Amino acid sequence: MDLVSRAEWNARAPLGDYTQLELVKGVKVHYTGGKVDPGITADHDGCVSLVRSIQAYHMDVNGWVDIGYCVDEQTEILTRDGWKTYRELRAGDIALTLDHVTGLSRWQPVLEVCVFPARRRQMVRMDGPGHSSLTTAHHRWPVERPWRAGAERLWVTTETIAPGDRIQVAAPCADLPAEPKWSDAFVELVAWRSAERTSEGRALSPRVRAALHSLLGPSGSAAALHDVLGPSGSAEAGGGHAELPAAVAGELNAASPGGVPGHAFLLALTRAQLALFVETSLAAAGRAAFARKEVAEAFMFAVLLSGSGASLRHDTGTGLWQVTTRRRHHVTPRPAARDATAAVGPRPAAGHATGAVTIREEPYDGEIWCPRTPDQSWLARRDGTVYFTGNTAVACPHRKVFEGRWLHHLPAANGPGLNSHHYAVLGLVGESGLVTPPDGLLHGILDAVDHLREDGFAGKEIKGHRDGYATECPGGPLYAWVRHGAPRPG
Repeated sequence: MDLVSRAEWNARAPLGDYTQLELVKGVKVHYTGGKVDPGITADHDGCVSLVRSIQAYHMDVNGWVDIGYCVDEQTEILTRDGWKTYRELRAGDIALTLDHVTGLSRWQPVLEVCVFPARRRQMVRMDGPGHSSLTTAHHRWPVERPWRAGAERLWVTTETIAPGDRIQVAAPCADLPAEPKWSDAFVELVAWRSAERTSEGRALSPRVRAALHSLLGPSGSAAALHDVLGPSGSAEAGGGHAELPAAVAGELNAASPGGVPGHAFLLALTRAQLALFVETSLAAAGRAAFARKEVAEAFMFAVLLSGSGASLRHDTGTGLWQVTTRRRHHVTPRPAARDATAAVGPRPAAGHATGAVTIREEPYDGEIWCPRTPDQSWLARRDGTVYFTGNTAVACPHRKVFEGRWLHHLPAANGPGLNSHHYAVLGLVGESGLVTPPDGLLHGILDAVDHLREDGFAGKEIKGHRDGYATECPGGPLYAWVRHGAPRPG
């Protein structure tokens, strides 16, 4: 076995003690997911650099390679069903990700939800206007770094993010429908019905009349105007539509149950209709503040789909939910303060103007988690602020085995309740790019398995991660090899 020791690839020391593993049935095979550059098959230094760049700390939870990611319990993820916590998220949910090549967002399935046990860890907090995150030091970020007249797209970690790096907070969505399902007039009516209108909004009733005229004709629009606006210009969310034709009333109720625009309705809007919905909602309400959080969340969902940035906060003085929209697509952390003992990230260069973002290390005792997606990224929200962030995974296809947690140590990669029975070995193939495992990678996996059997008392089983756990891991080609008995190439 050609072993690359932890010292040789400059691994970080684990952040806690390992749990002893006994009575092991065998090994479960994993893949990295996401896109893996096929170029690494010809450049082992690229593999070493990749391993070194991700969260070595995640060795605590993976039995063979260093997989590093993780955010705290308060961080949420945007799915087609709205924002979800890690406790609500499931493999197969569709999340908004960032294609870091094109800079566009798109909807992709969550391949896996990795949750790691609560214990004392050192985390990195970045806090300031427009941003709040609490991550492990090697958590990855897709950033834009100014370069000459433009910018280059890079992956950095929390500890290596540089002054001037731009974290993307919004991106035009590549998956919006090209053809409208609803008329523009209907989109306006849904926005008007859900808006918590002020006196300024009621003054725009001619616009509502025009939308009703487009839908119902002149005879029906006058009678329906009162039903849409209400007697005082305030919403009557969830009420009847006595003056509206049954078909229109039914469509309105389906599109915005209880007066809250549904995700299915918003996802069916074209880019122009999303802009129309946002503009109409603001015109109707006279502000981007809402008494009901559900309405604020729907408005924010539409803003994000339209490609603009948004954040949400609860104004305790007024009791309203305030959505702040931003035309800028990025936020630039500028270290304003840091713990004198922290070793997180580069210090600002001499003369570099500092802003209001504080970057510091702090202890954290809760669970940490991260989803895995094909783009290796996802849209996150913490404390109302929104941004794209990343996840990571590594391995090596050069018939080299990277020393990870190693022998007799309990992994966490196999899933809750499944780690005490199998070691975990991960091969560097993904969802795209390098998908088919090279012979060297298969030999390396089997070399590791042989060593685990001989010195780690592993049993004869070789299974895929998906055996007993709801995941696509280890991917089609690698899993087919496992199902065929994991034969040696040649």
